[in-house]
Amino acid sequence: MTVLNGASIRAISFDVTGTLVVHTTAVAEAYAQCARWAQLRDPPTAEELRPAFKKAYREASATKPSFGHYDGKGDRAWWKYAVRLTMEYAGRDYDDDEFERCFRRIYQHYGSPRGYSELADVRGCLDALTDRGLVLGVTSNTASRTVETTLPLLGLHTYFHWFACSEDVGADKPEKKMFDASVGLAKFWCPDLAPHEVLHVGDNFAVDFCGARAAGLQALYLDRKGGTTNFQDWVVGPEYPGKCDDDVRDHTIHTLAAIIPILDDDDNPLIVNKKK
Repeated sequence: MTVLNGASIRAISFDVTGTLVVHTTAVAEAYAQCARWAQLRDPPTAEELRPAFKKAYREASATKPSFGHYDGKGDRAWWKYAVRLTMEYAGRDYDDDEFERCFRRIYQHYGSPRGYSELADVRGCLDALTDRGLVLGVTSNTASRTVETTLPLLGLHTYFHWFACSEDVGADKPEKKMFDASVGLAKFWCPDLAPHEVLHVGDNFAVDFCGARAAGLQALYLDRKGGTTNFQDWVVGPEYPGKCDDDVRDHTIHTLAAIIPILDDDDNPLIVNKKK
């Protein structure tokens, strides 16, 4: 059975959305609020926007991957495209002035302190890991604005040494390229760092856990028991050596606080949630 070797870990990588932060207001409700504020004709409801956003997000991710990295237009243009699709799939067709008024409000919302909230178990975990001298970083399927605006607004950016996001790298988890880029950035702070000396923690089983393991990193799957929303539930996780139900169970945690006792056992590799 695969074990997590806590003693070998030199650096820890974290996913962002669902792991460190959550949307303060559900996306569909936030979009509906912005539509009402913009006084759109027949503003769509949250119930209409929920499936529309999910469909639009998947389509935008497929046709314009990595938040505009490849077309060079940046994340604002990417989000404008995704929001326009969302409105279309909600059965609405607004003129440019109407749409721009609503879109600007949506984009401002997610660049403001109201857009995201820090999860309750985050700061205590990051403080404890920092006290232990570990190098921390971010590996996130997001636009660069997440690491340049969202984390600083919440005062979380100072915990991290390196930041790998889809828009900058031109890849998305679970692609190996994304994890290779993250390890490469971490090497500035940890010379000669090997992938197996990096622990990645995230709340998306396919994207975070399977992706990291397939790329040669150690990983923990953070199962918050329905406490967060998976925006990439269509992704199928890659295979990795030793993948089985027991392995997944043994590497599943339900709170970030569970990371600390793993690392504090310096003598033995640990199996998380091991059978008694």
